[in-house]
Amino acid sequence: MRNFEPFSRLFPLYYALIFMLLISCSDGGEDSSQLMADAGDDKNVLVGEEVNLNGIGSADSEGHPFEYSWKFILKPTSSNTLLADNSTEMPTFTPDIQGKYKVELTISNSSRDSDTVTIAAFNVTTIAGTYENLIPGPNVGIRDFVNACGYLIAVCEFTEIGGIKANKIAYFDGTNWSALGCGLEDGSIYDMVEYDGKLYVTGQFQEIGCAPAEIIARWDCENKTWDSVGGGLSGGDDPFGDALAVYNDELYVGGRFSKAGDIDVVNIAKWDGDNWANVGTIENGSVRELEVYKQELYVGGFFDAVNGINTGSIASYNGSSWSGLGDIDELELKSVGTVKNMAVFKNVLYISGDFSSNNDDISELVTWNGNQLQDFGRAFSFSQNSIKELTAINDLLYIGGNFRNVVASQANNLIQWDGEAWGIMGQGATGTVLGIEQYKSKIYIGGDFTSAGGSTAENLSIWTEN
Repeated sequence: MRNFEPFSRLFPLYYALIFMLLISCSDGGEDSSQLMADAGDDKNVLVGEEVNLNGIGSADSEGHPFEYSWKFILKPTSSNTLLADNSTEMPTFTPDIQGKYKVELTISNSSRDSDTVTIAAFNVTTIAGTYENLIPGPNVGIRDFVNACGYLIAVCEFTEIGGIKANKIAYFDGTNWSALGCGLEDGSIYDMVEYDGKLYVTGQFQEIGCAPAEIIARWDCENKTWDSVGGGLSGGDDPFGDALAVYNDELYVGGRFSKAGDIDVVNIAKWDGDNWANVGTIENGSVRELEVYKQELYVGGFFDAVNGINTGSIASYNGSSWSGLGDIDELELKSVGTVKNMAVFKNVLYISGDFSSNNDDISELVTWNGNQLQDFGRAFSFSQNSIKELTAINDLLYIGGNFRNVVASQANNLIQWDGEAWGIMGQGATGTVLGIEQYKSKIYIGGDFTSAGGSTAENLSIWTEN
């Protein structure tokens, strides 16, 4: 005869089993529901303009209700702004200081998810001024200017300018254009600088002024003659020179080459007026820009390392040793990318280029104060806009290029920065601005554009601020 447990003893076990099954079913249902926070798109706005945040894209995969919670995780140090209605789907705030405001949205029910949005706020003013549009001739573009030898010197691919024949380089005395000898028939000039009373040019050429000169040459401003420089630059795959700078009374040239005269070099060399010397090894790329800042030479371009030091595409040289610019992770950048332009303004080094980011928070303009890299508030986005020129003149930084909707305003390819606010220079230029230079107290603007200030122009204009 089999023995059976009394039902009264099995009763608690039965209900315990039912309870566990119910919990299991409940847990399974919650696991299948997924929260997805969406804080909306990044925005550029003006200081003082109310910002409407929008979490309408947030959802629960099974339609369960959830709560909203918004908070600042980054804003300018001196900002006192607060979020209004921060537990709703659409809170607001008003930026009171120029800079970046990063807001985090967290949604929650039995689980939680978060997303962030970045609002960049800018101070913008409209600058009263006039454009005097010069007509140097048909198809006369301007790639670059330099104020040297007492003249404004311009280069591009032209064969005549101002009614005179001039091959790719010419000088202007404020009234008339003149050729620099035979000029350059084949090739291009990329940079110019005055050194030791002579104009030095570099680019991609093998002859200039009807005389042999490889990649680098000099123009005697007094005798008005061309000359080669110590055997020139050569070597490597498709060599060229792209940047010149005077540092510690010596001329530095950067680009892509492996010989300076008969000296082995790697993409950078220096010239003391008589001889070439090797100053370092720029690895896996080329030099695009040189700038002197705080008694050091800054070298930018597209490269991996210098003398075995992993620097990314920018490094500094103090006359004897090379250094990187510190931990770029603080800037949320994966790499400094390609550095295209540099300029010193109010004791800060401004750097433009194609920068990449860990979180798509991208700006084409960053700054370096000698100790730290800083993102310049998402003023420019390299995916939509391109900076071609940075020039510090008096108390203003002029920026030219190919851009439209930047700093929350419509700036047509030309804008200025005074250290606190952006200045929109009238209607700007219709086309790309490539060169900005001061000559005889006037601001010359060159490039590839068909109008400036709303009037017809042929790639050359003079800006005068009222």
